[in-house]
Amino acid sequence: MVVIEQQSFRGTVLMYGIIMLELPTLLLISLLYFNGKLGDGGWIAFATVGTLIPLTFILMMSLVLETRIDPYSFSYRNFPFQTNWKKIRKEDISSISIQKKDGFPDYGGIGLRFYGKTKAYIYFADHVIEIESGAKKLVLTTKKPKEFEAVIDLWRAEKLVN
Repeated sequence: MVVIEQQSFRGTVLMYGIIMLELPTLLLISLLYFNGKLGDGGWIAFATVGTLIPLTFILMMSLVLETRIDPYSFSYRNFPFQTNWKKIRKEDISSISIQKKDGFPDYGGIGLRFYGKTKAYIYFADHVIEIESGAKKLVLTTKKPKEFEAVIDLWRAEKLVN
């Protein structure tokens, strides 16, 4: 049994919030620039804002968390920052669990978070997968907790993972 999941920010309230914040800013800076209210160096502000706002939106649209679990390992990647799959063999996992908890209050919001030896990939989902491997802890959100739990139960039946 193999479970594959993709999560992104597309279509979420975050993307609509970014549009609602960035579009008026872009319109305002454009109006000020074309009316001559930004002064002699106004083209710098216009170019900076006109470049950064679309690039920020494109970056947020391209963020994708992919997780994969099979009978042998757990893999994940966070495109575009992490293009190669990070694989954790089931023999290297000391404990794995799926819990119903929101990533916002527990891990400080959405996105990639680092806390000491804990790395968290938090997207909009109601469940998290917590993996401990040696001294490191990995936390990933999931919208398919039952499917992941089924594979973890198979691992537990083999008595390799707690």
